[in-house]
Amino acid sequence: MRRIFLFVLFSTFFAANSFSQFTTDEITYGNRIDLENSNSWAVGGGFSNFIMHGDMRSLGTSDDTNYWNFGLYGYVNKMFNPLLGLELKASFTKISGGAQYFSNVYELEYVPNTVIRDNMRFEGKAYGAELNLIFSFTNLYQTTASKWHAAGYFGVGYHLYDSQLFEIVPGAADNPLVDFGKNPARNSVNQASSIYLSAQFGLKRRINKRVDLEFRTGMYFNYEDHLDAAISNKQDWETFFVSSIGVAVKLGKKKIFTIWGDEGGKGDNFKIIDTDKDGVMDQLDIEPNTPAGVMVYGNGKAVDSDKDGLPDYKDKCPLKYGPISNEGCPLNVDSDGDGIMDGEDLCPNTPGVVENRGCPKQEAAKPDNINQQIGLLAASIYFDTNSDRIKSISFATIDKIINLMKKVPNVKFVIEGHTDDRNSDRYNLYLSQRRAASVRKYMVKQGIPSDRLESKGYGESRPKFSNSNAGGRQLNRRVEIKPTGSIE
Repeated sequence: MRRIFLFVLFSTFFAANSFSQFTTDEITYGNRIDLENSNSWAVGGGFSNFIMHGDMRSLGTSDDTNYWNFGLYGYVNKMFNPLLGLELKASFTKISGGAQYFSNVYELEYVPNTVIRDNMRFEGKAYGAELNLIFSFTNLYQTTASKWHAAGYFGVGYHLYDSQLFEIVPGAADNPLVDFGKNPARNSVNQASSIYLSAQFGLKRRINKRVDLEFRTGMYFNYEDHLDAAISNKQDWETFFVSSIGVAVKLGKKKIFTIWGDEGGKGDNFKIIDTDKDGVMDQLDIEPNTPAGVMVYGNGKAVDSDKDGLPDYKDKCPLKYGPISNEGCPLNVDSDGDGIMDGEDLCPNTPGVVENRGCPKQEAAKPDNINQQIGLLAASIYFDTNSDRIKSISFATIDKIINLMKKVPNVKFVIEGHTDDRNSDRYNLYLSQRRAASVRKYMVKQGIPSDRLESKGYGESRPKFSNSNAGGRQLNRRVEIKPTGSIE
C-alpha cells in the first residue's frame, strides 16, 4: 500500500513539472491567454465539514444522531497554465461519529472483550496538510472560463489526530474506552497520524477580478484504521468525506488570472487576427510575421519559387536554385573561363558557347561528349536536407540525362553519391548510398534497363573541394555519373 502512496506523490510532481512547460498556444484556445501577463498565484480559505465512514460514521448512526464536524482550511496554489496547477492546503477540523446499525457483530482491537455497540461514539480533532494536482475540466473542452470554473484536485496528504472512543452512559458522564492520541499501546505519544489520498471536485464562481467563491467536495482514503478510534478486522481501509465553502483571492497586479479568459468575462468571443496582413489568420499561419507584401502559400509560409530553402523575398536569385550560403544564387564559378557559370555550364572544364550551354559545338554529337554531358548534368541533382528524396527541381535535369543515355544504349554507367564532412563517416556513407540508389531507381522507372546502371556511395571520402567553407561543402554534396563499359 505504501508503494501506491509513493507512486501518486511521484506522479503529481512529474505531471506538474511536465505540463508546466506547456504554453497556452500548445493547447489552442479561441481566446488565448498571455501567461506572462496573467496572475498565476492565489490563496484561499473557508469552512469545511467532515463526514466519517469507517467502523464508526458521522451520519445515519445507530443512536439516530448526526454528527456535524466543522473545521477551517486554507491553501495557496500556483497555476502553470489554464489546465494545470499545484495546491498546498492546510486544514483543521473536529471529528466525531457513532456506531453503524450493523456494527455490533465484530470485536474491537485494543479494547479487550468488547464489540462495537450502539451506545458508542468517538470524537477528536485533526489537523494536517496535503499537496494536490489541479486539473481544469472547464478549460479542457471550451475556450477559457469566464464565470464558472470546474476542476479536479488529486493528491496526497498527512494529518495528525487525537481520536477517543467513548461508551455512552445515560444520566452520567460517558465512559472513555480508548484514546489513540495517548494510548501507550501505540507508537505515537501525543497524536496518532496517517497519510491519505484524496480526489476532490471544485466549482468556482467568479465574483470579480480579485475574488472567487468556491465550493468543494471530495473523498479521502486513510491509510491507518484508527481515525475513528475503532480498529477491527472488518474494515481496514477507512474513508471520509470533506465538503467546504470559501473564497479564493487572486494575487498579482495583472488584470487576468490564468484560469479566467479575460477581464470582462467574455472568454467565448473569437477574434480573427492577421498580424502580418497576408490573408492567413495567425491561428493557421506558420509564419505570422512575414513582411508586408510578401507572397505566401495557403499556410502562411513565404513563397520559395526555386525550392532552394530561401524564400523569394530573401533570395537574390528567386528563380534559380542556389545555396543559402550564397544568398540563393548559383555559385559564381566559371572554371573554363567561357563566360558561363558552372551551375549552367554543361562542360564547365571545356570552353564552349552559350547556344550549346557551355560545350563546344563540334563535340555535341560525339559519344564521348554525351558521356561528359551526363557527368556534368549530374552535378545539378539536388536532394532534401539529410534525405535521399530528390528535389523536384532536379527531375528535369535527370530526364535530360536519361535522354542522353538512350542515345548510347550500349554504355553502362555507375551513379556515385558523395557528401561533405559534416555528420559522422558512417552516416554520410549510408546517406550517399541511398541518394545514389534513389537516382538509379528513378532512371529505371523511366526506361533505362537496370543492368546498365549501378549505384555506389562514397560518403565524405572523395571530396573535390575544401570542406572548410560553405561553398566547398556545397560542391562536395554531389552525384557523379560515369561510364563503366559496354554491354556485351
